[in-house]
Amino acid sequence: MKIDIAEAIKSTGEEFTAQLHGALPDIEFLGERYTFPDGVDVRLSWRYDGEGVIVTGRLDARIPVRCARCLAEFTYTIGADFAEYYKKQPEEGMYAYEDETIDFTQMLEDNVVINLPSKLLCREDCKGLCSRCGADLNKGDCGCGPETDGTNPFAGLSDKLK
Repeated sequence: MKIDIAEAIKSTGEEFTAQLHGALPDIEFLGERYTFPDGVDVRLSWRYDGEGVIVTGRLDARIPVRCARCLAEFTYTIGADFAEYYKKQPEEGMYAYEDETIDFTQMLEDNVVINLPSKLLCREDCKGLCSRCGADLNKGDCGCGPETDGTNPFAGLSDKLK
């Protein structure tokens, strides 16, 4: 996704805005692949400050994922606000622009990654899978009962409760 910043460079301090909808490439992160089948919606504003371009806005997207506990597929909705700085000769931690165009695809990808939760859950109270039979505990009790095979270091505590 790109924006033309020629007018902003000519008009130091003046703010420009846009609403865009477009494709974002798949993102590979920590062994997972995140896709954007419906594309992404981006609202942004930008202004040239005499040295670089300040870009602020919001990214909204829907990402098909698997629950970290029960492995069910669901759609995660991400909404991320961002504020980034672009320079023609960037310093570390900044993005670069070429000519009079900003390609903010990398910035959007970076903002998706930093705004993903550490665990994607289908719902906050997801019960996960039974460690014995693999049944989805969100659909009901599987009947296996609590583990008492002696490998649990807290197994002896259950005797104290009786």
